Amino acid sequence: MNKLRLKGFLLAESMVALVLAIMGISVIALIVGASRANERQIELKTDRAYAWHVLKEEDLSKITVHDRVYQPAGAKSVYDTTDKKTYEVKE
Repeated sequence: MNKLRLKGFLLAESMVALVLAIMGISVIALIVGASRANERQIELKTDRAYAWHVLKEEDLSKITVHDRVYQPAGAKSVYDTTDKKTYEVKE
């Protein structure tokens, strides 16, 4: 009877460890995914600011930054022809 209880306990312990490991991997995957999405948004914002600065300083009609074409669209904004949206740039 004692061996049967030990096997049952070891099985339950293994199942709990497996569940905890799966939860840990899931949390890490969520954190990495959110971090990459945040990084991409910051990169796009930086690219827009860079494009606006170069367009203003060099008096260009358009510029390509990381496969996106930007055009001036006002005092402090650029038009992204890829997204077909106008973005305001903060200095």
